[in-house]
Amino acid sequence: MLHPQIVVFERESRLGPLLRDLAAQQRWALREPRQRTLCWEHLQQATPTVLVIRVERPADTELALLEQAARECPQVALVAVGGADDADTLAGLCWDLGADYALFPPLSRDLLPEVVRGLMDRRLKKQSPPATAGGVEEF
Repeated sequence: MLHPQIVVFERESRLGPLLRDLAAQQRWALREPRQRTLCWEHLQQATPTVLVIRVERPADTELALLEQAARECPQVALVAVGGADDADTLAGLCWDLGADYALFPPLSRDLLPEVVRGLMDRRLKKQSPPATAGGVEEF
């Protein structure tokens, strides 16, 4: 299995730096593709993945990627992060398109890493085989 990965899709490098320490501490890969096709390639890997998308106007590319990932990559956790412009409208749209979280200002610097960690932990637990005692599964 490949290392778990955080994939950050954004125009400017604002969110990636917020996640570098978390990725390093957990030994997760941090990918920051600028092109949608390269981002999509990362999402196709058979590894626990959290996709963080920075949604900025015009948001056509970001929203299309969010919708496609929700539809075709249900194993990938989706986090949309936006700015203050049209926050209510964009947050609702991100939810409708399949985001697990839609984060908009005001945000603390610690919130995004906490959300990503929680989503990744859930994905890792889903992949772990159930604990057994004497050949009997525990529930």
